[in-house]
Amino acid sequence: MRETIKRAAGAGVAAVCRQCTFETCIFVIAHMRCGSTALSNILCSRSDLSGYGEAHIRYDGPGALGRLVVNQALRGVWAPAARGLFDKILHDRHDAAASPEFFAARAIFVARTPSPAIRSIRRLYDRLGRNEYDTDTKAADYYVRRLSTISALWDRFAPERRVALTHTALMADPQASLDRISARFALDPPLQNRYDSAAASRRGGGGDPFDSGMFDRIVARSPGTDAPAHLDIDPALGDAAEARYAEFEALALRD
Repeated sequence: MRETIKRAAGAGVAAVCRQCTFETCIFVIAHMRCGSTALSNILCSRSDLSGYGEAHIRYDGPGALGRLVVNQALRGVWAPAARGLFDKILHDRHDAAASPEFFAARAIFVARTPSPAIRSIRRLYDRLGRNEYDTDTKAADYYVRRLSTISALWDRFAPERRVALTHTALMADPQASLDRISARFALDPPLQNRYDSAAASRRGGGGDPFDSGMFDRIVARSPGTDAPAHLDIDPALGDAAEARYAEFEALALRD
């Protein structure tokens, strides 16, 4: 019943809200613990985008954007004067079976090297006291599946409407990565490395609940600070994670 009500409300809003068009949306399509909260905060600090972080919307048709507006309104962050909508998507259940309209949006793809990302996912769920990804194996399974989906989604966006960033590049020179996004999407004014961390991005699964509010920019750091970590996983799963990341890194270098 609840899902039926949400869908009906979303369809109604999508029918009348001028923001509900994928062409003006920007999505971050990534996996957990890859720097996406800070990047989302920068994008959502713009007056021409309405959003806050991860809204957990399933993009299965035009009504999805109506549900996104309703979600933002309920969290007190909807900006009706903004030209477009923003969302961060980190789980296959929200985009793996996306409808054709979804691929008219602009998309920023981000991925982090496997072992630091997997370790960080597991530690996050330890701190949250939740069991979805509280072992290295669970976190690695998620990582491998998510990067496979990310690579498949990449091919469905037009080249001028997609950009790929590695976490390593984003952290090494944040402004250079932001400049790439601005140039690809012709953003005016261009993105700057500063943001206000909205409360909505730190609660209810919207983003990093622990560290995001401590900063007002992406803090640059050298690649060596994201050193490989020992993981308690089957070697074959580790090899799969490395292979999926290598595929993403290759497309980011070609982009």
